[in-house]
Amino acid sequence: MKRGWSLGLAAAVAMVWPLGVANAAESCGRTCLLQVLTDYTEAITDNDTSRLKLAGNARATANGLVTPLGKGEVWGQVKRIPYRQAFVDPETGSAVFYGTLTNGPTRDAEKWWFYVVRLKVESGAISEIEEISFDGTLGGTPASSLKLPDRIWDTVLPEEEQVSRAELFRLADMYFSAVGHEVDYRDVPWHPECTRIELGALTVNSEMQPGSCGGEFQNPRMKWPVVNRRFYIADVARGVVLALGDFTAPADFPDNNASTVMEVFKVQDGMLRYIEAFFRGNGQKQAGWGTRP
Repeated sequence: MKRGWSLGLAAAVAMVWPLGVANAAESCGRTCLLQVLTDYTEAITDNDTSRLKLAGNARATANGLVTPLGKGEVWGQVKRIPYRQAFVDPETGSAVFYGTLTNGPTRDAEKWWFYVVRLKVESGAISEIEEISFDGTLGGTPASSLKLPDRIWDTVLPEEEQVSRAELFRLADMYFSAVGHEVDYRDVPWHPECTRIELGALTVNSEMQPGSCGGEFQNPRMKWPVVNRRFYIADVARGVVLALGDFTAPADFPDNNASTVMEVFKVQDGMLRYIEAFFRGNGQKQAGWGTRP
């Protein structure tokens, strides 16, 4: 392991955890955070933000741009949210929702979006809102094809298959470093069942990309330096860790699509078993949340 990389992660974790952790833990537990996500998704389909409890300094972005709440790309159009997956972490006050949205009552509706939102809850009120939406496809897989999320995310692991919060964050960070070719992908602990889904499309072990979760990085073009890495959710019992990063185009492959990517990982027996990414498939030039670790 590279010394600079390991020290960088230690600094990142140390800086992320204190941000409102005690306050968030005292005021909004797991059920509370899930209820906040329910209220938020209802606000989308109702196109009504009046029932949301917002902090006085609440800040919202949509696809990387500061945007008034309720004025993002999907607001005022959504009728159904058929695909739903929630992730929460009371220690950081973070709540994340993966979904597919549509403006029509049937699968053949005029418009569909892949959608993800990150909320930060402090003293019971929403202080940060980060929305990413995309109305296109990756490899021709439409948002309408997603139905129920994989229940692997909700499966509680036996204690002997769990790892610590710090280790969950370390493995997510190591994955980002492998994507940027900063570490040898062979040093990443890939589970033999590892697979990755991006915007509903199987992007490894598939016709799109025959390589495995790690083996795909044998292709020199499969390279995106990941900057501004942010770590929000670690669920030790379920082996789930969620993080964001700005995937940038490297100098040697400037045409590689760059975007802010939300990645959620299932870690079992200390190995990366399942990865699911939501992002703006046609690119997002900025995250809108500065250069945090």
